[in-house]
Amino acid sequence: MAKLTERYNGIAILLHWALALLLLFQLGLGWSLEDLPNSTRFIAFQFHKSVGILILVLSLARLLVRLAVPRPAAADGPAPVKLLASAVHWLLYGVMILGPLTGWIIVSTARVKLPTLLFGLVPLPHLPVSAALNVPAERIHGLIGLLLAGLFVLHVAGALRHHLLRDDLIARMMPAAVGRRPALSIAVVVALAACVAAFLTGSWRYRGHAEAPLPSQPLPSPVSTPDVPLAPAAPTPAPEASASPAPSPSPSASATSAAVPVRSWKLAPGGSLGFHTVYSGEPINGRFTRWTADIQFSPDDLAHSKIAVDVDLASVSSGDSERDDTLKGDDFFGIGAHPKAHFAATRIRKQGNGYVADGTLDLAGASKPVPVSFTLKIDGNHAQASGTATVKRLSFGVGKGQWSDASTIPDGIAVSFRFAADAK
Repeated sequence: MAKLTERYNGIAILLHWALALLLLFQLGLGWSLEDLPNSTRFIAFQFHKSVGILILVLSLARLLVRLAVPRPAAADGPAPVKLLASAVHWLLYGVMILGPLTGWIIVSTARVKLPTLLFGLVPLPHLPVSAALNVPAERIHGLIGLLLAGLFVLHVAGALRHHLLRDDLIARMMPAAVGRRPALSIAVVVALAACVAAFLTGSWRYRGHAEAPLPSQPLPSPVSTPDVPLAPAAPTPAPEASASPAPSPSPSASATSAAVPVRSWKLAPGGSLGFHTVYSGEPINGRFTRWTADIQFSPDDLAHSKIAVDVDLASVSSGDSERDDTLKGDDFFGIGAHPKAHFAATRIRKQGNGYVADGTLDLAGASKPVPVSFTLKIDGNHAQASGTATVKRLSFGVGKGQWSDASTIPDGIAVSFRFAADAK
């Protein structure tokens, strides 16, 4: 046990105030994580984990300094007050160590094990613990936040009590330059203001980057065309040689045999746009719940047919909210800067029993050619389409850093769609 002294040493003072500010920042950030916008939640979670591990390291260092370096004697006072003060101090050590450890267990036992880079630099390994600890760790982690808030209030109240009693006990944890009474009072006010600021910073650190609502972009006005069904024209049989003149075709027969002009089509509810990939051998099926399409098409006039699709990348859904936040982050879609993906066909051609739309995909700030194969069934003014495409994610910069390993996530992502449309 370390000997007693009049003041805490410089290392203890530095660790004390650094931990106070970090803990309050972490508390504010932890309480606001679930309320953050989708575009920043994953980044905030990553930073929350990084700060937690930093708190764990500094707390262990602070405990080591307490046990090994001389420190002041406990303050005089009634026995219950001294017992309460001692309990608060040791519970704070427990919270500072157990909080990050339970968070680390939660990350290590999550169903989808996402890697963590501490402050974007140092990889954090997963703990070799049973997945059965996930739920208990989550409950304890949540309770620790409430306990930390209560302990902090008691700790500050005790320090202020000593300051108001003018025994200047708090001066022992202040730099020597502010040991005198006037300077100490100013230092107390500054310290409290810094603590409040740390908490508020944690609460609002990522709220300034909230998602801006996507602008409403109506589809272009439909092309004015005659009311002719969008269907392949029936071939006209060649007339037989005859001395008698061929009968004049009726108006309805002429309309049936004529080429069908391009028409605009409106998506019907219930379509799907999904993707399939594999992460470390685990299949992942995802979809986008918000997307629009501008379709002007006729199988008889492919040269003038047009297809354009806009996808709201924030609507990605893969069955796991943390994974969805990862996909929205800067390592993947980067929806803060590029909220939408856009595909525009530059040429549509017939291929076998279907079609191929050769076009350009704009995704995550990159533009690359992507062919889309699709089949089409038209019945009067109603059409049904389905198709597939393969997107080479690495060419778009989707999956940076630790995600760029194609042996973990394949480069080629299978995209599929199915929808119905009605002629306008």
